[in-house]
Amino acid sequence: MSTKRIILFFLAALLVTNISAQYIKNKQFTLFNYDLNISKDFIEEIAELESFVDNVKTYNDPGNDKLNAILVHIIYYNLKDRLTKELEIEILPINTFMREVKYDDYGYPNTKVREAIQKGDSKYYFKVEAQLESITKKKREESPELFENIDYPVTYPELTITITINNKDGIIPIAKWIGTTTPKYPLAINEYLLKGFDNTEMIVQPAEELQRDNLYLMLERAIYNTIQDYHNK
Repeated sequence: MSTKRIILFFLAALLVTNISAQYIKNKQFTLFNYDLNISKDFIEEIAELESFVDNVKTYNDPGNDKLNAILVHIIYYNLKDRLTKELEIEILPINTFMREVKYDDYGYPNTKVREAIQKGDSKYYFKVEAQLESITKKKREESPELFENIDYPVTYPELTITITINNKDGIIPIAKWIGTTTPKYPLAINEYLLKGFDNTEMIVQPAEELQRDNLYLMLERAIYNTIQDYHNK
């Protein structure tokens, strides 16, 4: 690697670690890309819920991935709401670019940061990546005691949210905030697993440890951990 590239890499890394020192309160943020990836293993594990999933009413559903359609909007809007309130930033609507950029099947912008900077006028631009996967096999090997005396189908998922931040001055990211969570114990594969995503209200109790865990509570923790990652950098 050339000396010039090493210097550029070092400067980029320095920017990434120093965004917490920047004053982002009341600054305008625009989403330029959002991707939700649900692993094949997780989909296969909860296959017995297929009929239930198919009957959940969804918004802006392209019809080729019902589970994604159920999760995608609530994940983003819960994240947006918490970022707006807790970081005191302004996040523009997802259709801010109008017809200037491409959008995915769910109505979210699907473009590169370079194009977003050219078409937009915000101070900051951000990308959201959400990853939901099964780590059941790994957990059975590491902590078999968690699965003792369980005689019903379960899953042990992991949810990770990654937010990549760019400012209006360049395509090199200036920050990356990551929040990951797993359940306290294996989750039963039944309709409660998706409560809160199925058009029913899921109230998060103050003493969350007293609640039966599910994907919605995992989402709340993943968002919390993502925001804490911002504060800790």
